[in-house]
Amino acid sequence: MDALELKYINVESSFYEEAVKLREHLFFKNMKNRRNLIQDDFELNGNHLICLSNGEVVGTGRLNIKNTIAIISQMAIKNEYQKRGVGSKILKALIIKSKENEVTKIELGARKTAIVFYEKFNFVSFGSTYASKKTGIIHQQMKLMIK
Repeated sequence: MDALELKYINVESSFYEEAVKLREHLFFKNMKNRRNLIQDDFELNGNHLICLSNGEVVGTGRLNIKNTIAIISQMAIKNEYQKRGVGSKILKALIIKSKENEVTKIELGARKTAIVFYEKFNFVSFGSTYASKKTGIIHQQMKLMIK
């Protein structure tokens, strides 16, 4: 695999549009209002982390921190880079950034198919599964308590 580079960006970055298109393609591909679904309450103030391979965005994740709680969302990895460590690399970096900001808990909504991935990083499920308001896909709330 090519060398991977992690980089935090904001919405002004030249890579931002590429990261948004990746999320649109993976999450909201056949939806007419897909750009509006990306532009939620967390988007503008998010810490957007991208993973680059040869200058191309191959993965992204978003971190928002409010008081002592961090929220990870919009984790998206290009299909051909899935199961090759990109998601793990992004998630580890988002956890480190959360710890640097002295959070006590990280929360996320995982697609049912991704629960096992997050469990590898000690996230635990809480509450009942639910259908995403944006996509209808079944999700599970998960959390990681920070010591």
